[in-house]
Amino acid sequence: MADYKDNIECGNSAETAEIDLMELAGKLWKGRKFILKCCAVGAVIGLVIAFSIPKRYRASAVLAPETEQKVGGGVSSIASMMGVSLDNSVDAINASLFPDVVHSVPFIFGLFGLEVETVDGELSTTLLDYMLEHQRVAWWSYVLGLPGKAAGWFFSLFSPPEPECDGVLRMENLPKRERGVVEYFREGISVSVDKKTGRTDLSLEMQDPLVAAAVMEAVVSGLKDYMCSYRTSKARQDVENLSVICSERRADYYRAQQAYASYLDANKSVVLQSAQADRERLRQEMDLAYQVYSQVSAQLEAARVKEQQAKPVFAVIEPVTVPLRKSAPGRVRILAGFVFLFGCAGAAWELFGRAFWRTLRESAACGEE
Repeated sequence: MADYKDNIECGNSAETAEIDLMELAGKLWKGRKFILKCCAVGAVIGLVIAFSIPKRYRASAVLAPETEQKVGGGVSSIASMMGVSLDNSVDAINASLFPDVVHSVPFIFGLFGLEVETVDGELSTTLLDYMLEHQRVAWWSYVLGLPGKAAGWFFSLFSPPEPECDGVLRMENLPKRERGVVEYFREGISVSVDKKTGRTDLSLEMQDPLVAAAVMEAVVSGLKDYMCSYRTSKARQDVENLSVICSERRADYYRAQQAYASYLDANKSVVLQSAQADRERLRQEMDLAYQVYSQVSAQLEAARVKEQQAKPVFAVIEPVTVPLRKSAPGRVRILAGFVFLFGCAGAAWELFGRAFWRTLRESAACGEE
């Protein structure tokens, strides 16, 4: 008997669920015109937003920097398979720190003076001027920025005037707009490094394809120069120091040689033992000066060879090319998203909102009576 009741209750639940689903489907079918209107409104808004966002183009490059492994080849390869880097080089800056180097203020500040040209050939200026004066923004950015500009203007009436700029940008004290450009490139330049292989992927999105390619080429070149300067800094300093010492020792040798030659010219026929002793002393001083000069010259050449060997090698796997297609915005995705969002809103109104609003109005009318 109990089983029979349970079966009846289960059947009633299934029937109720089926009735509820049919009721919901009926409501949606009844309000299909309203839902389609909502979808149409969403499509219009999506198109307006999609075509208001400026186009962006992505330029990219792939590098494979040279790495020095101080451990055995077998151990290094096994560690690489396990995802562990055993690079015991003494370099303070290696491939894993490339993102920090590229995103640093000095590195980005060095890009400000880069000469760029738009793909249509109508504009040729510096990168800083292009970023400050020639960027397109969506129309709602002006609308949303009006309250902030009004507030800034109001508070500027009561604040002391800013000191006048002498026209020279200083990395240590950049104005607000220039700092915004630094932040843009910090967020916009993507640097991804594979710790196992050292493969470095760089990418950047900008509004003009030719400008994006030029900036990315400058980033790659700047990264190479930075690493080359760092790796060769010690050897280059040794070359500079040895060059100074070599010049001094060469001058000492020339003076000793000149003194020896002058003494020989002045004492050709002298056979005194004192004169011969002086001649021998001057010859020994000349020979000693030549030996020192020769040793320093050999050290200088060795330092120059070491400087050349210290220069890192970057294999460019994928060079920078001018992008032909935009990377953003995805207008189809924006349109589909707004249509879906407004369609869901219309369906929710038909299923729940309309009945709730009717109940709310009836309750308000009963309260007034």
